[in-house]
Amino acid sequence: IKKLIKEINSHSFYYLNQRDLRVPGFKNREWRSVAIWKKEAEDKMLVCYDDTDALNEEYQRDSKVVAASARTTWEYERLPEVEGIPQTKVKFIGADIGGNVPNFVMNRLAKNFGKALSTMRKKFDKSLEID
Repeated sequence: IKKLIKEINSHSFYYLNQRDLRVPGFKNREWRSVAIWKKEAEDKMLVCYDDTDALNEEYQRDSKVVAASARTTWEYERLPEVEGIPQTKVKFIGADIGGNVPNFVMNRLAKNFGKALSTMRKKFDKSLEID
C-alpha cells in the first residue's frame, strides 16, 4: 500500500512499508526497518533488516494500522552474466517475525519477498561502489 525508502548513508537506509494482508478482519500492517549492508567478498554481500523507531517523529504512525516486527538477513551473490544480463543469487538466511502469525498469512507474505527484492535492487544497486 505504502512505501518509503530514505537513505542514511552509503551502507544503510530506512524502509517504511505498510501492507494490506488481504485477510478479512485483519488491519493493515506497518514495518519500520533499518537496512544495513556489508560486503563479505568480491561478489557477495549481506543485508540485515531490523526494527527501528528512528522514523517515528518524522512520520507519525497511522492509528488504523498494526505495528509489525521483523528481523531478516539476506545474502546476495553476483553471478556471471547470461547473454549480457546481470545475475544475482539471493539467499534468505533467516527471519524473526514478532508475534503470532498464522501459516496462511506467512505464505501470502512470502510471495511478495521476491518482488520487494527486485525493487530494492533496482533502486539501490551499488554493486560496483560497495567497499
